[in-house]
Amino acid sequence: MTKTLIHLGRDGQPLAAGRAGAASAADPFAAGRAILFDDGNGHRAGHLRLGGIVTVAGLGHAELMTVGAGRLVVAGQVHGAGSALVLPRGFAGPVEAAPGTLVFFVAHTMADAPAGETAAIALDPALPRNRSAGPAPEVLVSAPPECHSLNLFTDASGLRAGIWDVSTPCERRFVPHRIHELMHLLEGEVTLTHQTEGPAVFRAGDVIFVPQGAPYAWKNERKVVKYYSVSG
Repeated sequence: MTKTLIHLGRDGQPLAAGRAGAASAADPFAAGRAILFDDGNGHRAGHLRLGGIVTVAGLGHAELMTVGAGRLVVAGQVHGAGSALVLPRGFAGPVEAAPGTLVFFVAHTMADAPAGETAAIALDPALPRNRSAGPAPEVLVSAPPECHSLNLFTDASGLRAGIWDVSTPCERRFVPHRIHELMHLLEGEVTLTHQTEGPAVFRAGDVIFVPQGAPYAWKNERKVVKYYSVSG
């Protein structure tokens, strides 16, 4: 399994081809999927091309979708470019996509996890977020940052999704990533430095996937806001 982040896309465009595949058995979106990460334990990430109406009978996995380009309509709610939603395991109903819609995704399936809420959940960055703990003091290079988060989805498989921000400068040392994480940056800029491969700068519009165990340092000098999905 890779220990390097995967830059899935920028400004609504994919940056790698990936391989065709399904996120779970009877995946209704399999025809359009490109999988760039698969840990062999039910975690998959990549991008998805959609157009027209897909009728979902009962989704076999939970999935975060961030819309890079185009538009989705789910349960009467419109999700345009830059928006995000979660389809829980067991979700059923039509998903309508404008022609040429591109979605970045992370999906997790755990066959023995009980199904919970099955309605689609929008991740709204305009909702108020609560103060949250930042990095542990022993890994900080900067002063403790001010962070906020709003977790909007948790299921029994361990997948969580929501919105997070850091509103003050933050720099931390190399830390192996504790979980798999998809980040879709909505605001700001961050430098992520791999312990052996050096730094890379990401900004609003970038979608990246950081695998569990990947050793990265983080540095931001201004406010950063992101959608996140984490699982381990």
